Amino acid sequence: MRNIHVGALALILTFAPRADGQTKSAASDGEVDWGALDHKWLDSERTGDLAYLEKFFADSYVLVRADGHAYTKKEWLGILKRPDRPTLVTLDPENIQVHVFGNVAILTDHTVIKGHDSNGKSLDGEYNVFRVVIKQNGNWRATGVVMNPDLTKK
Repeated sequence: MRNIHVGALALILTFAPRADGQTKSAASDGEVDWGALDHKWLDSERTGDLAYLEKFFADSYVLVRADGHAYTKKEWLGILKRPDRPTLVTLDPENIQVHVFGNVAILTDHTVIKGHDSNGKSLDGEYNVFRVVIKQNGNWRATGVVMNPDLTKK
């Protein structure tokens, strides 16, 4: 079922007008600084700002990592809360592309990760990432992420 949703979003993205690198500052008319939102999200994961992530992740949040593992909001926050959580030195999105459809925004980016798990195994890699945020009660909240290894970097 999840594959259908990701496929439908990919199809929408294919035919959507592009808002390349949209990083305008927030304004009274509802514009969003998408670059800042993406960086704040990933900085919060890197630094362990769980209070921010708890509010920012919608209850419907699902993360699909490049290794195929899928995590719900509760599962992913549980991993980030553990004392043996991954150590992330770099979690840097670049080339952020944004496509807004009313109360849904699709962000794509290229993210560089440097770090290791609790056993010292490297987590280093470059990924093409598909992120979905939804507007709930006036606030943008993360609801989905799909990570794919950037095979052009090997």
